[in-house]
Amino acid sequence: MAKRSLEEQVLVIWKTWRARAFYRVVQLVIRVIGRLYLRTKVVGAERLKSDGAFIIASVHRSNLDAPLVNSRCPRIVRSLAKREMFTGGIGTWVSAMLGSFPVQRGAGDRRSVTAAIDLLKRGEPLLVFPEGTRQAGPQVGEIFGGAAFLAARTGVPVLPVGIAGTEEAMPPKAKSLKRVRVSIVVGEPLLIPDGGNKRLSASERNEFTAHLRSAMQAAMDEAVELAAARRARRNE
Repeated sequence: MAKRSLEEQVLVIWKTWRARAFYRVVQLVIRVIGRLYLRTKVVGAERLKSDGAFIIASVHRSNLDAPLVNSRCPRIVRSLAKREMFTGGIGTWVSAMLGSFPVQRGAGDRRSVTAAIDLLKRGEPLLVFPEGTRQAGPQVGEIFGGAAFLAARTGVPVLPVGIAGTEEAMPPKAKSLKRVRVSIVVGEPLLIPDGGNKRLSASERNEFTAHLRSAMQAAMDEAVELAAARRARRNE
C-alpha cells in the first residue's frame, strides 16, 4: 500500500471527531486569552458569522493573527499554512487539527490550491494571508493574487482584515506573550465581478488584487486608529 502524501494525511485527520473536538477546545482557550489578557476588540465580527463559504484575507504581523481571528468565527476555519509547520508525528497532527493545510511557499502548489477550492465549494470558511509571510508595520505590502484566483473559481466573498497589536504582543522569535491590547477590523466583503466559476484574465486578477489590497489597508488603518484611541482612553 502506497504511503499517503502529507496532504492526504491532513485530509484524513480533518475528518476525525478528535480533530473537531481539539479545534473547539483550542478555539475556546484562544478566545478567552484574547478577551481577558489581550483585551481583543473586533469591529465587524458579525461578518465572520455569515453562512456559506468565504475567504478571510488578513494582514499578517504575528503568529497570533490566525488564532485570534479564527476564534471569533463560530465555525471551523481552515487555513493555508507553510509546509514547515507540519513536522511529522505529533507536529503534523496538531497543525492538521488546528485546521491548517500545508502550502509550499515560493512555488506553485497545485494540491493546496485544489484543496482550497474544494473546501470553499463545500461551504467552509478559509483564512489566507495575501502578503505571504509575516510583515512589519502598518502598511500592507504587495499581495499575491491567490485570493482573487480562489474567489474567481468559487464565487465566494473575500473579507479584508486589519489587525493592530499582535506584532507587539508576539513579535518573531518571542519567547512569551506580552499584554498588549489587540484591535481587529473585518471589512465589507468583496465580490468578484460577474460571480465565480471562471478564469480571470491577468488584468482582471491584478485589478481585483489591487482592490483587495486597498481594502486590507483601510481595515488596517482603522485597526491602528482604534488601537491608538484605546491606548489614549486607558492613559487618561
